[in-house]
Amino acid sequence: MNQVKSNFQVIAATISTLYFGLFAYGAFLVIQEFENVFNSLEAELPIQTSILINSYRYWGVLGLISAFILYKVSKAQSSKSMKLLTLLFVLSVLLVVFAVWGIYSPVLEGNEQPAT
Repeated sequence: MNQVKSNFQVIAATISTLYFGLFAYGAFLVIQEFENVFNSLEAELPIQTSILINSYRYWGVLGLISAFILYKVSKAQSSKSMKLLTLLFVLSVLLVVFAVWGIYSPVLEGNEQPAT
């Protein structure tokens, strides 16, 4: 049974490493396009959008951390590594929510109508 658990951990770590790599690459491509659009508008951006544009380039670190965990999991069975992968997954979900909020907040804030 321990061998099955070990194999499952290696498979889960491999899948999450691929996920984080694709996540970071996709975020880089999508947010870079929005960055170009926002720069062409030359408008002041909300703080969350500014943070998003200044930080998305570093999201690839998630893939590197996941690859390191994959290496550790493949060498020895470690439940701490799997817990860290779970935390990284939760972080990536939060980053997706933050990215959507950061990208669309200038649009939503620009549509506010004054009360009459």
